[in-house]
Amino acid sequence: MKLNKKGQSIVETALILPVIILLLMGIFEFSRIFGSYLLITYTGRESARMAAVGKSDEEIIQNVHEKSGLLDLANLQITIDPAVERKTGDDVGVTIRYKIVIYAPIIQSVLPNPFYVESSTYMRVE
Repeated sequence: MKLNKKGQSIVETALILPVIILLLMGIFEFSRIFGSYLLITYTGRESARMAAVGKSDEEIIQNVHEKSGLLDLANLQITIDPAVERKTGDDVGVTIRYKIVIYAPIIQSVLPNPFYVESSTYMRVE
C-alpha cells in the first residue's frame, strides 16, 4: 500500500513558515537598527573631532548631513555641547540621535516604535 505524503508536507510547511518569516523580519529590523547605530557613531566621532579642532557648528552639522548616507535627515537630531565659545582644554561633545520606525508588526510589539538610536562623543578642544 502506497501512502500519499503531500498533505503531510503542506502541514509541516504551514507550521514552520511563520517561524521562518518572523526570523527573517527580526534579522531585517536588527540590521537596520545596527547599521544606523554604526553610521551615527562614525559620524559623531568625526564631527566631534571637527569641533575639537575649531570648526564652526554649521560646518559640523553640514558634515553630519553629508556623512549620514541613507539615513533620513528629518529623523536626525544633532546636539553640540557647548554650542558657543570653545576654549582650549575644554571638552566638546556631539550627540546624534536618530529615530527608526519599526515596520515588522510582531517586532513592534517587542521594541518601542519608533526606536531611538543615540551616540555621544566627547573630545578635548585643541
